[in-house]
Amino acid sequence: AVGWVLLITRLGLYAWFLWAVQSSASEGGMKLRTFLSQFRIAGSIYFLAYPMIFLMTKCFAPYYQHAAMAVGLMLMQMGSNLWLANLFLTRGEYFKVSTLSSSMLPGGTKFGLVKEE
Repeated sequence: AVGWVLLITRLGLYAWFLWAVQSSASEGGMKLRTFLSQFRIAGSIYFLAYPMIFLMTKCFAPYYQHAAMAVGLMLMQMGSNLWLANLFLTRGEYFKVSTLSSSMLPGGTKFGLVKEE
């Protein structure tokens, strides 16, 4: 019964996530929309992985279900952590739309660029 509650909760959080991403995309520019499309894919995989793993483990015998669920969730967490780390910590779309790509200091430069005089 607890697994079904978690499944419903995860699907509700996924719907909320999609609404928030859509709201942000409608208020942002083209660069933000490009980033949010990648973020939506990563978030969708993250939020839908638990329900998929939960439903697939129902095909196993009851004494294998816990192990299959644990391994599946661990692999999902590792994969989503790697993807999100790549999305946020590289100089990709997030870097372009965030304040990381520009300096607020007078006469400052963008990170990684040499100031020309």
